Amino acid sequence: MPSFIRLQSRSLSARALQRMAFVTVLLFGTLFPAPSGWAATAPSELPSHSVYGTAPPVTLLLYSLDPHLLAGWNFPLGGRAGLGMSASPQYILPAARSLPVLGGWDPGDKPELGRVLALHPRLALLWAPYLDNAQLRGELQRIRVPALAVNLKSLDDYPAAYELLGQKLGQIQRAQVLATAFRRILQRLRNLRAAIPEAQRQTVYYAEGVDGLMTDPADSPHTEVIRAAGGANVFTAKPTALKGMERVSMGQVLAWNPQVILVQDPVFYRRIYQLPAWQGLQAVQAHRVYLVPRQPFNWMDRPPSFMQGLGALWLAHILYPQQADIHMTQEVRQFFHTFLQVDLGTAQAKAIWQP
Repeated sequence: MPSFIRLQSRSLSARALQRMAFVTVLLFGTLFPAPSGWAATAPSELPSHSVYGTAPPVTLLLYSLDPHLLAGWNFPLGGRAGLGMSASPQYILPAARSLPVLGGWDPGDKPELGRVLALHPRLALLWAPYLDNAQLRGELQRIRVPALAVNLKSLDDYPAAYELLGQKLGQIQRAQVLATAFRRILQRLRNLRAAIPEAQRQTVYYAEGVDGLMTDPADSPHTEVIRAAGGANVFTAKPTALKGMERVSMGQVLAWNPQVILVQDPVFYRRIYQLPAWQGLQAVQAHRVYLVPRQPFNWMDRPPSFMQGLGALWLAHILYPQQADIHMTQEVRQFFHTFLQVDLGTAQAKAIWQP
């Protein structure tokens, strides 16, 4: 097993000393205040399960870097949480499958501060700029947990985010592997977008909810996969809330008449071709309706994560199969090997991207 995912063993006495130190901080925090930032106290190694992600994007970022540092999940694995978020444990490493659910500050969620406190985390990660605010920092300061803000406003921020975490968490070599791989994905996508004139961009509707009539606008973090892949989101209104899933009418969808429809809900995906109201859309008539893959985490959003890099390659393959020259089964195998430390067979990889 690679050194970057091995558990760091500690003696019982060391654990006892850690707990004693933590209690001392709780009792005498005014005399020995917690550091205002992480940079001054970053060690070369951290105990296992000692870093808490306060929102899914940073939690999943940490998981891809080193799952043994992850303190817990923000939402349950193997089921659907708030706003349709889900994850499949099938391709999650065994060391992380049984971690506790700690909640977080993501819209539609709430933190389980008692559980967080019981784990004695050494560090909390904040999702900047969206969920890095005074209230959240105040809650963490109250339980004496230092915070590190990780900027993940767009896919372009992921390489630097990996490098930051690698430096702060003593995972420089692993972080560089991931940063380099992500930069290569971004460059391929930039090259593709440069080759597709604006007038030839495929129009895309992102269908969310059980009736397909919820969606996210073009500037939302929930639809960055569409932008990265060179698609033109038909819903161009300004986002009204970070959580997204804005209601639209069937009349609006018919007026947009998208060339491609991406579907988030599997139930709606199974029904769309039988629903009379949707029959007039060119995407339905041309059988260009696609269910967003979600192994082991959603490739589109719910939550936004590093998986959007693979999602953008998948969508580019759908929108521009000739120009993109993307061999999806091979891409899935490589991405899973690099970012998830999981080796897939050819049939497994194909089943994942063609659900």
